[in-house]
Amino acid sequence: MVSKSCDLGVAARVIDESRILLVKEASGHYAGKWGLPKGYVEAEESPESAVLRELMEETGSTGSIVGLAAVRSTTNNGIPAVFLCYDVNIETKEDGHESNEITEYGWFSLDQLKTLDWISETMHNLAIEGLSGFRMSIQPRKPLSKSGQSYYVYSMNKHSKLVT
Repeated sequence: MVSKSCDLGVAARVIDESRILLVKEASGHYAGKWGLPKGYVEAEESPESAVLRELMEETGSTGSIVGLAAVRSTTNNGIPAVFLCYDVNIETKEDGHESNEITEYGWFSLDQLKTLDWISETMHNLAIEGLSGFRMSIQPRKPLSKSGQSYYVYSMNKHSKLVT
């Protein structure tokens, strides 16, 4: 059976030189609150493509996916709601990027996290975990597909490793 609808969101947990990249929301329910670069998966877009697109749209930076850091699942108005947080390595940093969705963004140390007004406790905890020195990402693999369609499988295996 195939689900007809799902609220699917993604976030990028980007850590560089013991600091994490955070964004401050410009409008809506979370206006003025801090969190990871995030957004929704659009039609015919993979979650992996969506998280890298959101990172670019919100901060102007590019990156590559290291692995899957966390999954949050719940229901929202009777519809399954799934949120995927990816660990992302930064490739290019953009200073002064402007976005309609974000009022500001920046790099924060572990000590600075407690002073921020957060979108959610989940975002705050993901940031703390990311900077705590013990991050674990489930590594992606691209298995062979008879149909030729590209897809990723995330699983713990003997090749999974800690990301520091």
